[in-house]
Amino acid sequence: MKIFDTLTRSNISLRSTKNVIRIFVCGPTLNDNFHIGHARVFVLVDLIIRLLESKSYIPHVIVNVTDIDPKIKENNINPDIIFKAINDDLNNLEISDLIYAKTSDYVKEAKNLTGMLIKRKLAYSINGNIYLDTSKFKKYGVLSHLSKTELLDQRYDIDINKRNVTDIFLWNTSDSYGIEFNDKILGDGTPWWHMQDTAVAMFHFNGNYDVHLGGIDLCYPHHEILLSTLMALSGKKRPVKCWMHVGILDIENEKMSKSSGNAIYIKDLLKKYDANTLKLYFFSKKYRRLVNFKFSELKKFDRINSMIRNLVSNSDYENENDDYYIADKKVNYSKESDIIKKFKNYIENDLDTSNALKLFLDTVRQPSKMKDAKKMMKIFGLRY
Repeated sequence: MKIFDTLTRSNISLRSTKNVIRIFVCGPTLNDNFHIGHARVFVLVDLIIRLLESKSYIPHVIVNVTDIDPKIKENNINPDIIFKAINDDLNNLEISDLIYAKTSDYVKEAKNLTGMLIKRKLAYSINGNIYLDTSKFKKYGVLSHLSKTELLDQRYDIDINKRNVTDIFLWNTSDSYGIEFNDKILGDGTPWWHMQDTAVAMFHFNGNYDVHLGGIDLCYPHHEILLSTLMALSGKKRPVKCWMHVGILDIENEKMSKSSGNAIYIKDLLKKYDANTLKLYFFSKKYRRLVNFKFSELKKFDRINSMIRNLVSNSDYENENDDYYIADKKVNYSKESDIIKKFKNYIENDLDTSNALKLFLDTVRQPSKMKDAKKMMKIFGLRY
Protein backbone atom coordinates (compact mmCIF):
# COMPACT_ATOMS: atom_id res chain seq x y z
CA MET A 1 0.00 0.00 0.00
CA LYS A 2 1.44 3.35 -1.07
CA ILE A 3 0.55 6.64 0.58
CA PHE A 4 1.62 10.17 -0.32
CA ASP A 5 4.01 11.50 2.31
CA THR A 6 3.90 15.27 2.84
CA LEU A 7 7.47 15.31 4.15
CA THR A 8 9.13 13.75 1.10
CA ARG A 9 6.37 14.70 -1.35
CA SER A 10 6.39 11.17 -2.70
CA ASN A 11 4.45 7.94 -2.36
CA ILE A 12 5.91 5.59 0.20
CA SER A 13 5.08 1.94 0.85
CA LEU A 14 3.58 0.93 4.17
CA ARG A 15 5.28 -2.23 5.36
CA SER A 16 5.75 -3.87 8.71
CA THR A 17 7.79 -6.91 9.65
CA LYS A 18 5.34 -7.77 12.41
CA ASN A 19 2.22 -7.08 10.30
CA VAL A 20 1.23 -4.21 12.60
CA ILE A 21 0.66 -0.75 11.09
CA ARG A 22 0.67 1.99 13.72
CA ILE A 23 -1.48 5.02 12.90
CA PHE A 24 -1.99 8.24 14.86
CA VAL A 25 -5.09 10.23 13.88
CA CYS A 26 -5.50 13.87 14.87
CA GLY A 27 -9.09 13.68 16.06
CA PRO A 28 -11.61 16.39 16.94
CA THR A 29 -11.46 18.98 19.69
CA LEU A 30 -14.36 18.57 22.09
CA ASN A 31 -15.59 22.15 21.75
CA ASP A 32 -18.22 21.54 19.08
CA ASN A 33 -20.20 18.81 17.38
CA PHE A 34 -18.92 16.48 14.67
CA HIS A 35 -18.99 18.21 11.28
CA ILE A 36 -18.60 17.07 7.68
CA GLY A 37 -14.87 17.87 7.63
CA HIS A 38 -14.33 15.50 10.55
CA ALA A 39 -16.42 12.85 8.79
CA ARG A 40 -14.24 13.04 5.68
CA VAL A 41 -11.19 12.13 7.77
CA PHE A 42 -12.89 9.30 9.66
CA VAL A 43 -14.38 7.71 6.54
CA LEU A 44 -10.83 7.64 5.17
CA VAL A 45 -9.49 6.09 8.39
CA ASP A 46 -12.18 3.41 8.27
CA LEU A 47 -11.28 2.61 4.65
CA ILE A 48 -7.58 2.28 5.53
CA ILE A 49 -8.41 -0.09 8.40
CA ARG A 50 -10.60 -2.26 6.19
CA LEU A 51 -8.02 -2.41 3.42
CA LEU A 52 -5.18 -3.28 5.80
CA GLU A 53 -7.26 -6.02 7.39
CA SER A 54 -8.02 -7.43 3.95
CA LYS A 55 -4.27 -7.74 3.46
CA SER A 56 -3.81 -9.51 6.83
CA TYR A 57 -2.26 -6.48 8.51
CA ILE A 58 -3.17 -5.49 12.04
CA PRO A 59 -3.94 -1.75 12.16
CA HIS A 60 -3.15 -0.20 15.54
CA VAL A 61 -5.01 3.09 15.38
CA ILE A 62 -4.97 5.75 18.09
CA VAL A 63 -7.28 8.75 17.73
CA ASN A 64 -6.34 11.66 19.93
CA VAL A 65 -9.27 13.69 21.23
CA THR A 66 -8.51 17.17 22.54
CA ASP A 67 -10.42 17.99 25.71
CA ILE A 68 -8.03 20.71 26.92
CA ASP A 69 -9.02 23.78 24.93
CA PRO A 70 -9.86 27.44 25.70
CA LYS A 71 -13.24 27.33 23.92
CA ILE A 72 -14.47 24.52 26.14
CA LYS A 73 -14.41 26.80 29.17
CA GLU A 74 -15.26 30.00 27.31
CA ASN A 75 -18.44 28.49 25.86
CA ASN A 76 -19.31 26.48 28.98
CA ILE A 77 -19.13 23.19 27.07
CA ASN A 78 -19.21 19.77 28.69
CA PRO A 79 -16.59 17.80 26.71
CA ASP A 80 -17.98 14.46 27.89
CA ILE A 81 -21.34 15.26 26.30
CA ILE A 82 -19.64 16.28 23.05
CA PHE A 83 -17.54 13.10 23.09
CA LYS A 84 -20.65 10.94 23.48
CA ALA A 85 -22.36 12.82 20.63
CA ILE A 86 -19.33 12.25 18.39
CA ASN A 87 -19.38 8.54 19.19
CA ASP A 88 -23.07 8.45 18.30
CA ASP A 89 -22.33 10.15 14.98
CA LEU A 90 -19.54 7.69 14.21
CA ASN A 91 -21.80 4.76 15.04
CA ASN A 92 -24.44 6.18 12.71
CA LEU A 93 -21.76 6.42 10.04
CA GLU A 94 -21.01 2.77 10.88
CA ILE A 95 -17.46 3.62 11.89
CA SER A 96 -16.36 2.04 15.14
CA ASP A 97 -13.63 -0.07 16.75
CA LEU A 98 -11.33 2.92 17.28
CA ILE A 99 -9.17 3.59 20.33
CA TYR A 100 -9.52 7.15 21.63
CA ALA A 101 -6.96 9.03 23.70
CA LYS A 102 -8.32 12.04 25.58
CA THR A 103 -5.43 14.44 25.99
CA SER A 104 -6.36 15.28 29.60
CA ASP A 105 -5.38 11.71 30.50
CA TYR A 106 -1.81 12.35 29.35
CA VAL A 107 -0.94 15.53 31.27
CA LYS A 108 1.58 13.70 33.45
CA GLU A 109 3.40 12.52 30.33
CA ALA A 110 3.23 16.04 28.85
CA LYS A 111 4.82 17.48 31.99
CA ASN A 112 7.65 14.96 32.03
CA LEU A 113 8.38 15.34 28.32
CA THR A 114 8.41 19.14 28.55
CA GLY A 115 10.89 18.87 31.41
CA MET A 116 13.09 16.62 29.30
CA LEU A 117 13.13 19.16 26.46
CA ILE A 118 14.16 21.90 28.92
CA LYS A 119 16.99 19.76 30.31
CA ARG A 120 18.24 19.14 26.79
CA LYS A 121 18.13 22.90 26.16
CA LEU A 122 15.59 22.44 23.38
CA ALA A 123 12.95 24.43 25.25
CA TYR A 124 13.10 27.45 27.54
CA SER A 125 10.94 29.49 29.91
CA ILE A 126 9.99 33.13 29.41
CA ASN A 127 7.62 34.84 31.84
CA GLY A 128 6.59 31.40 33.06
CA ASN A 129 5.63 30.14 29.61
CA ILE A 130 7.67 27.36 28.03
CA TYR A 131 8.53 27.49 24.34
CA LEU A 132 10.19 25.10 21.94
CA ASP A 133 13.42 26.68 20.73
CA THR A 134 13.00 26.17 16.98
CA SER A 135 16.53 27.47 16.27
CA LYS A 136 17.84 24.18 17.70
CA PHE A 137 16.21 22.26 14.85
CA LYS A 138 18.19 22.87 11.67
CA LYS A 139 15.52 21.44 9.42
CA TYR A 140 12.58 23.21 11.07
CA GLY A 141 10.03 23.87 8.32
CA VAL A 142 10.93 20.70 6.39
CA LEU A 143 7.47 19.15 6.80
CA SER A 144 5.48 22.22 5.77
CA HIS A 145 8.08 23.09 3.10
CA LEU A 146 8.25 26.70 4.27
CA SER A 147 11.38 28.72 3.60
CA LYS A 148 13.10 30.66 6.38
CA THR A 149 11.51 33.85 5.06
CA GLU A 150 8.06 32.25 4.97
CA LEU A 151 8.51 30.93 8.50
CA LEU A 152 9.25 34.44 9.74
CA ASP A 153 5.95 35.59 8.28
CA GLN A 154 4.05 33.13 10.47
CA ARG A 155 2.67 34.63 13.66
CA TYR A 156 1.79 32.24 16.47
CA ASP A 157 2.04 32.62 20.26
CA ILE A 158 3.23 36.23 19.93
CA ASP A 159 5.59 37.38 22.68
CA ILE A 160 8.27 40.03 22.20
CA ASN A 161 10.44 38.18 24.70
CA LYS A 162 10.64 34.96 22.68
CA ARG A 163 14.08 34.00 21.42
CA ASN A 164 12.78 33.35 17.91
CA VAL A 165 9.64 34.45 16.10
CA THR A 166 8.91 30.83 15.19
CA ASP A 167 9.11 29.49 18.77
CA ILE A 168 5.88 27.84 19.90
CA PHE A 169 4.12 27.25 23.23
CA LEU A 170 4.64 23.89 24.89
CA TRP A 171 3.36 24.88 28.35
CA ASN A 172 1.18 27.92 29.04
CA THR A 173 1.09 29.53 32.48
CA SER A 174 -0.03 33.04 31.46
CA ASP A 175 -3.58 32.30 30.31
CA SER A 176 -6.27 30.76 32.48
CA TYR A 177 -8.93 28.76 30.69
CA GLY A 178 -10.59 27.26 33.71
CA ILE A 179 -8.38 24.21 33.56
CA GLU A 180 -4.95 24.31 35.15
CA PHE A 181 -2.50 21.63 36.18
CA ASN A 182 -0.13 22.03 39.11
CA ASP A 183 3.58 21.53 38.63
CA LYS A 184 6.36 22.79 40.93
CA ILE A 185 8.98 22.75 38.18
CA LEU A 186 7.08 23.96 35.10
CA GLY A 187 4.68 26.19 36.99
CA ASP A 188 0.93 25.80 37.23
CA GLY A 189 -0.41 25.84 33.71
CA THR A 190 -1.67 23.95 30.70
CA PRO A 191 0.08 21.74 28.14
CA TRP A 192 -0.43 23.29 24.72
CA TRP A 193 -1.88 21.34 21.79
CA HIS A 194 1.47 20.33 20.34
CA MET A 195 2.65 18.93 23.66
CA GLN A 196 -0.66 17.17 24.25
CA ASP A 197 -0.28 15.20 21.02
CA THR A 198 3.40 14.58 21.66
CA ALA A 199 2.49 12.99 24.99
CA VAL A 200 -0.09 10.68 23.38
CA ALA A 201 2.30 9.66 20.58
CA MET A 202 5.14 8.96 23.02
CA PHE A 203 2.93 7.00 25.41
CA HIS A 204 1.39 4.69 22.79
CA PHE A 205 4.12 4.44 20.15
CA ASN A 206 7.25 5.69 21.91
CA GLY A 207 7.28 8.41 19.29
CA ASN A 208 7.94 6.00 16.43
CA TYR A 209 5.09 4.93 14.15
CA ASP A 210 3.97 4.45 10.56
CA VAL A 211 1.34 7.07 9.75
CA HIS A 212 0.31 10.40 11.21
CA LEU A 213 -3.01 11.43 9.67
CA GLY A 214 -4.83 14.75 9.90
CA GLY A 215 -6.16 17.71 7.96
CA ILE A 216 -3.74 19.72 5.82
CA ASP A 217 -4.60 22.78 7.91
CA LEU A 218 -2.70 21.13 10.79
CA CYS A 219 0.55 20.81 8.84
CA TYR A 220 1.89 24.12 10.18
CA PRO A 221 2.53 24.81 12.93
CA HIS A 222 1.02 21.79 14.69
CA HIS A 223 2.59 18.89 12.80
CA GLU A 224 5.82 20.79 12.22
CA ILE A 225 6.23 21.21 15.99
CA LEU A 226 5.17 17.62 16.58
CA LEU A 227 7.83 16.36 14.19
CA SER A 228 10.47 18.37 16.07
CA THR A 229 9.43 17.16 19.53
CA LEU A 230 9.20 13.54 18.39
CA MET A 231 12.64 13.70 16.79
CA ALA A 232 14.09 15.10 20.00
CA LEU A 233 12.34 12.71 22.37
CA SER A 234 12.45 9.48 20.35
CA GLY A 235 15.98 9.92 19.08
CA LYS A 236 14.78 9.08 15.56
CA LYS A 237 15.63 11.24 12.56
CA ARG A 238 12.37 10.14 11.02
CA PRO A 239 10.00 9.12 13.83
CA VAL A 240 6.95 9.00 11.53
CA LYS A 241 7.25 7.10 8.27
CA CYS A 242 4.40 8.91 6.54
CA TRP A 243 2.71 12.25 7.19
CA MET A 244 -0.69 11.91 5.57
CA HIS A 245 -2.85 15.00 5.07
CA VAL A 246 -6.48 15.33 4.02
CA GLY A 247 -7.54 18.32 1.94
CA ILE A 248 -9.64 21.25 3.07
CA LEU A 249 -13.43 21.02 2.69
CA ASP A 250 -15.34 24.16 1.71
CA ILE A 251 -19.12 24.45 1.61
CA GLU A 252 -20.88 25.90 -1.42
CA ASN A 253 -17.82 27.93 -2.50
CA GLU A 254 -17.22 29.34 0.98
CA LYS A 255 -14.77 28.41 3.69
CA MET A 256 -16.33 26.17 6.30
CA SER A 257 -16.59 28.22 9.49
CA LYS A 258 -18.45 27.40 12.66
CA SER A 259 -18.32 31.03 13.81
CA SER A 260 -19.97 32.32 10.62
CA GLY A 261 -22.57 29.56 10.63
CA ASN A 262 -21.22 27.91 7.49
CA ALA A 263 -20.85 24.41 8.91
CA ILE A 264 -22.68 21.14 8.33
CA TYR A 265 -23.00 18.80 11.27
CA ILE A 266 -23.23 15.07 10.74
CA LYS A 267 -26.14 14.61 13.14
CA ASP A 268 -28.18 16.96 10.92
CA LEU A 269 -26.95 15.54 7.62
CA LEU A 270 -27.80 11.96 8.60
CA LYS A 271 -31.42 12.95 9.25
CA LYS A 272 -31.87 13.27 5.49
CA TYR A 273 -29.10 11.13 3.97
CA ASP A 274 -27.78 7.77 5.07
CA ALA A 275 -24.15 6.87 5.73
CA ASN A 276 -23.74 5.15 2.34
CA THR A 277 -24.59 8.34 0.46
CA LEU A 278 -21.98 10.34 2.33
CA LYS A 279 -19.32 7.66 1.86
CA LEU A 280 -20.01 7.39 -1.87
CA TYR A 281 -19.65 11.15 -2.13
CA PHE A 282 -16.30 11.15 -0.31
CA PHE A 283 -15.00 8.19 -2.32
CA SER A 284 -15.62 10.11 -5.53
CA LYS A 285 -13.00 12.67 -4.42
CA LYS A 286 -9.23 12.52 -4.13
CA TYR A 287 -8.58 12.74 -0.41
CA ARG A 288 -5.65 15.17 -0.73
CA ARG A 289 -7.54 17.73 -2.78
CA LEU A 290 -9.74 20.60 -1.68
CA VAL A 291 -13.40 19.62 -1.87
CA ASN A 292 -16.13 22.16 -2.49
CA PHE A 293 -19.12 20.45 -0.93
CA LYS A 294 -22.43 21.02 -2.73
CA PHE A 295 -25.78 19.61 -1.78
CA SER A 296 -26.67 19.23 -5.46
CA GLU A 297 -23.78 16.79 -5.82
CA LEU A 298 -24.67 14.94 -2.62
CA LYS A 299 -28.21 14.45 -3.97
CA LYS A 300 -26.71 12.81 -7.06
CA PHE A 301 -24.97 10.26 -4.88
CA ASP A 302 -28.15 9.77 -2.91
CA ARG A 303 -29.78 8.64 -6.15
CA ILE A 304 -26.81 6.39 -6.89
CA ASN A 305 -27.14 4.94 -3.40
CA SER A 306 -30.80 4.12 -4.05
CA MET A 307 -29.87 2.48 -7.33
CA ILE A 308 -27.27 0.27 -5.61
CA ARG A 309 -29.75 -0.67 -2.89
CA ASN A 310 -32.28 -1.77 -5.52
CA LEU A 311 -29.68 -3.76 -7.46
CA VAL A 312 -28.55 -5.57 -4.31
CA SER A 313 -32.04 -6.31 -3.06
CA ASN A 314 -33.17 -7.58 -6.47
CA SER A 315 -30.09 -9.73 -6.96
CA ASP A 316 -30.44 -13.51 -7.07
CA TYR A 317 -27.02 -13.88 -5.48
CA GLU A 318 -27.09 -15.63 -2.10
CA ASN A 319 -24.32 -14.88 0.37
CA GLU A 320 -25.41 -16.99 3.34
CA ASN A 321 -22.47 -19.39 2.98
CA ASP A 322 -19.86 -16.78 2.16
CA ASP A 323 -16.96 -16.06 4.49
CA TYR A 324 -17.92 -12.44 4.70
CA TYR A 325 -20.99 -10.42 5.50
CA ILE A 326 -21.53 -6.73 4.98
CA ALA A 327 -21.89 -5.98 8.68
CA ASP A 328 -18.76 -7.89 9.65
CA LYS A 329 -15.22 -6.61 9.11
CA LYS A 330 -13.64 -10.05 8.85
CA VAL A 331 -13.44 -11.13 5.24
CA ASN A 332 -11.84 -14.12 3.56
CA TYR A 333 -9.85 -12.74 0.66
CA SER A 334 -7.88 -15.90 -0.03
CA LYS A 335 -9.53 -16.27 -3.44
CA GLU A 336 -9.67 -12.96 -5.24
CA SER A 337 -10.96 -12.38 -8.73
CA ASP A 338 -9.13 -10.13 -11.17
CA ILE A 339 -11.78 -7.47 -10.58
CA ILE A 340 -11.15 -7.45 -6.83
CA LYS A 341 -7.42 -7.29 -7.39
CA LYS A 342 -7.90 -4.31 -9.71
CA PHE A 343 -10.22 -2.65 -7.18
CA LYS A 344 -7.72 -3.08 -4.35
CA ASN A 345 -4.84 -1.93 -6.55
CA TYR A 346 -6.64 1.37 -7.07
CA ILE A 347 -7.06 1.90 -3.34
CA GLU A 348 -3.54 0.75 -2.56
CA ASN A 349 -2.24 3.45 -4.93
CA ASP A 350 -2.54 6.39 -2.53
CA LEU A 351 -6.20 5.63 -1.89
CA ASP A 352 -7.44 6.23 -5.43
CA THR A 353 -11.05 5.84 -4.37
CA SER A 354 -12.49 7.69 -7.36
CA ASN A 355 -11.34 5.02 -9.83
CA ALA A 356 -12.19 2.27 -7.35
CA LEU A 357 -15.70 3.71 -7.08
CA LYS A 358 -16.13 3.76 -10.87
CA LEU A 359 -15.12 0.09 -11.00
CA PHE A 360 -17.52 -0.76 -8.19
CA LEU A 361 -20.45 1.00 -9.88
CA ASP A 362 -19.71 -0.84 -13.12
CA THR A 363 -19.48 -4.16 -11.26
CA VAL A 364 -22.62 -3.81 -9.16
CA ARG A 365 -24.69 -3.25 -12.32
CA GLN A 366 -23.78 -6.76 -13.50
CA PRO A 367 -25.83 -9.46 -11.72
CA SER A 368 -23.23 -12.13 -12.46
CA LYS A 369 -20.60 -10.11 -10.57
CA MET A 370 -22.61 -9.38 -7.43
CA LYS A 371 -20.24 -11.46 -5.28
CA ASP A 372 -17.35 -9.20 -6.31
CA ALA A 373 -19.49 -6.12 -5.81
CA LYS A 374 -20.28 -7.16 -2.25
CA LYS A 375 -16.60 -7.66 -1.47
CA MET A 376 -16.03 -4.12 -2.70
CA MET A 377 -18.85 -2.92 -0.45
CA LYS A 378 -17.06 -4.59 2.43
CA ILE A 379 -13.86 -2.62 1.90
CA PHE A 380 -15.78 0.60 1.28
CA GLY A 381 -17.77 0.03 4.47
CA LEU A 382 -21.09 0.17 2.64
CA ARG A 383 -24.06 -1.62 4.14
CA TYR A 384 -27.05 -2.75 2.04
